[in-house]
Amino acid sequence: MGNTCISGKNWYIEFLTPYEAHMHGLGRIAKNVQTKYQNAKIIDTLDYGRCLFLDGKIQSAQIDEFIYHEALVHPALFLHPKPERIFVGGGGEGAILREILKHPTVKKVIMVDIDKKVVDLCRKYLFQWHNGKFDDPRVKLYYQDAQEFLKKEKDTFDCIFLDICDPEEAKGPSALLFTKKFFTLVKKKLSQNGIVAVQSGSTNLNMLKYFSGVFRSLKAVFPFVLPYQAYVPSFVGPWGFNLASAVNMPRLLDQGCTIKKRLRGKLRFYSPEVHNSLFVLPDYLKKSLKKGKVIDNV
Repeated sequence: MGNTCISGKNWYIEFLTPYEAHMHGLGRIAKNVQTKYQNAKIIDTLDYGRCLFLDGKIQSAQIDEFIYHEALVHPALFLHPKPERIFVGGGGEGAILREILKHPTVKKVIMVDIDKKVVDLCRKYLFQWHNGKFDDPRVKLYYQDAQEFLKKEKDTFDCIFLDICDPEEAKGPSALLFTKKFFTLVKKKLSQNGIVAVQSGSTNLNMLKYFSGVFRSLKAVFPFVLPYQAYVPSFVGPWGFNLASAVNMPRLLDQGCTIKKRLRGKLRFYSPEVHNSLFVLPDYLKKSLKKGKVIDNV
């Protein structure tokens, strides 16, 4: 079945792989849009609330999107000494902007998403995700390929976030953004203490080769790479991320770190204790990272 989905009177079936599926109790399909790049659906499910699906796979769920977005954003921003200039590749729901802009040091955010129709859809139907942050004066939004944008961009960034489609989707619009070639470009666009944070796909046992491939591709470019994971219920398991930098990152936060004093806005998932636990990986995952293959061509 691949990425296809089946919708019936009471169920929406998401195929995670050709051999595994997740069934969602269906309230209604609020919007179904075919863009130049992908199919986008806004679906009201009975357990997870409103959800965004791209090409049949869930991207965000109302009930737990905060876990994913806080896990992607805050480790990098708290490990950087003073993040001011930020680049976001993807991030169409706008929730990544909501989290980034909680940091008062941030002065400028450039967000580049290739699919304007998806962003417009999220603006209209997913306000809880973005809370109007698309219109924040610190944000500049562009609709084009992130790789082409960075090739022409003269500025450097303190943090770069790649909130893009999953690495196993080799034919998706973001496939080229997981390659060694692209990460080499990203390294050039980071400031002296810059950190890139990459959503890196599922860390379920049957999907580890993709996560490991992203890690190895980053490791082929950056001397310091920190893999981590967080459990996101609507993603049906643990989800992987990687931080990479040309300089050594401390990894752990001081338990006395006063996160609340450094932020404008509340957190529901992230804390110093949670931060430090994210980087504790089981042995099978560590061994898998050593076996990963560099993604050079797609």
